[in-house]
Amino acid sequence: MSWSLSIDQADITKAEIVEDAARALNAGEARLAVRRFALTANNITYAAFGEAMGYWRFFPGADGRGRLPVWGFAQVTESRADGLEIGERVYGYFPGASELVVTPGKIRPESFIDAAPHRAALPAVYNRYVRCAADPAYDPAREAAQMVLQPLFLTSFLIDAHLREADFLGAQTITLTSASSKTALALAFLLGRNRPRGLRIEALTSARNAAFVEASGLYDDITPYDDILSMDPDPARAIVDFAGAAEVNRALHGRFGANLKANIRVGGAHWDDSAPAGDLPGPRPAFFFAPDHARDRMAQWGPDGFAKRQGEAWSQFVAAADNLLAWRSLTGEIEALGAYQALVRGDVPASEALVVEVEGR
Repeated sequence: MSWSLSIDQADITKAEIVEDAARALNAGEARLAVRRFALTANNITYAAFGEAMGYWRFFPGADGRGRLPVWGFAQVTESRADGLEIGERVYGYFPGASELVVTPGKIRPESFIDAAPHRAALPAVYNRYVRCAADPAYDPAREAAQMVLQPLFLTSFLIDAHLREADFLGAQTITLTSASSKTALALAFLLGRNRPRGLRIEALTSARNAAFVEASGLYDDITPYDDILSMDPDPARAIVDFAGAAEVNRALHGRFGANLKANIRVGGAHWDDSAPAGDLPGPRPAFFFAPDHARDRMAQWGPDGFAKRQGEAWSQFVAAADNLLAWRSLTGEIEALGAYQALVRGDVPASEALVVEVEGR
């Protein structure tokens, strides 16, 4: 038997562990035993927007409930797919579960995709699995950082490229909501590299996370949410919204008005208050869908150019992140469920990075 984290798609606070009976493989399939995966606020965004953005479609559950997408490492334990060997380790997009059956396609020395029919129309970036033995960037000692930070880093890398190409949208200040989130920290790090003279990086955060945000050293200015109405409205600003909180957006748009150049909505850390606010002054919030931007950048730079730029930026960030976070290891399905519930409640400190170790690592 295997286990899965099963989530009510209409109410993501309702989650439980279910047992799934293992089925025999069909020709062309392989069984991946999930060995470890990360849990972050990004996973709560996947759940909160699971229906709207199609995240629930990746791993349909036999019980009709959602399977939480996570990033992690797995091992091939059974294979009826030519070219995929038992025992090899792979990295990619999995359900929060102990196994995944895939239909490997486009098998190359460095990667393959899951060519299962239900995933064919889903964003390709989530369907690709890296074969660790052929990945020159793979480092067993950095698996935790890769799981926790690399998926978030891709989004930050793409936003940074977008802002630079658009000349920072005419803003003198880039304001990041949910500034303690790992995606925001990565973006702040990237913006701080080779930034134009006079550009400021501003953090909006909760009072309880202000000290952590300040200690990161990545922001020029730090403002608690309660102090939005006291912020200086004069500098032209662009907001990168990782929080997705309707009340925060109302306050920001009301405060900055015509001086607000853009509101780029990325996530929903405040998932329970994320309904779009109506009749906002200034520009309409625009959702940033990373897979579309990744496709465009690959077309612009070429696959090799994209990989080179991202790899260089990632190496710099992951080295800096070693001392930024407190790494916490969890074991098995019960602790995974508890961690998910704590993330939904907002009870996990921003400084913590959670890694679930599945039995048989």
